Amino acid sequence: MNIELKYFSGTGNSYKIIDTCKEIFIQNGNKVTLSSITDTSDINEKTDLIGFCFPVYAFGIPRICRKYLLDLPEFKRPINTIVLITAGDSDEAGLSVEESTEILKKKGLNITYSEVIHMPSNWIVSMNPPPKDEAQLIINIGVKKAMKIAQDVLDSVRHHHAFNYPPRYSKLGFYKDYYLFKWIGVSSLWRNFRTDDTCDFCGLCEKICPTDSIQIVDNKPKWAKTCEQCMRCVNYCPKQAIFQKGEGSTKGKNIYYEPTFKPFKK
Repeated sequence: MNIELKYFSGTGNSYKIIDTCKEIFIQNGNKVTLSSITDTSDINEKTDLIGFCFPVYAFGIPRICRKYLLDLPEFKRPINTIVLITAGDSDEAGLSVEESTEILKKKGLNITYSEVIHMPSNWIVSMNPPPKDEAQLIINIGVKKAMKIAQDVLDSVRHHHAFNYPPRYSKLGFYKDYYLFKWIGVSSLWRNFRTDDTCDFCGLCEKICPTDSIQIVDNKPKWAKTCEQCMRCVNYCPKQAIFQKGEGSTKGKNIYYEPTFKPFKK
């Protein structure tokens, strides 16, 4: 069976999950290609199975993921497709699965499996990610779940994640935060990024940004409106010099990126 897997990942969670699935698929004799949605390769319409893995950003999928799915061509045949979502809290996946599957169905794809996998949070600007030991335990559980999912898919098990409102939210509060981030927050929060005086202008943030939203100008990083708030720059900064206005310094907080994830693009 020929399988094509696509992902977007800020600090490695979605990559880790879909890469784990890839390994199980390969171990079972399948031919698998894995690539980021930021790559230019198209999906081969002759493939037998397509898999997507995206993170949750404020109860939805990132803009770049939504645009990628919307820009896909209509498929001439209903290829079996899986949708996997990684979340810092699996109860707060919100509309991410629904957003993805609704678009893919309109493209003519057959959604056979969808699920949410709990992985460590990387939202360091206003929260504190788990410490390394705790994060690794969460990763280990997530990887085991991904292995089971991959085997289920190979065994033709069908499963669809059921939407639920996050326990700590009212219905009104849920939609308020969802739409505020989707239509206002993500389009303006990039303006709040700052660096403190420990920034040594190493340029790492510019090199690893998955959306090419950072440029070093006059020895300072400058963010652009294409920023997805993926937190890669914040968590990989060797000086923990990046923060957001109004949230304060990230120094002293736990950083998080999946230990095996190598985000360098150049």
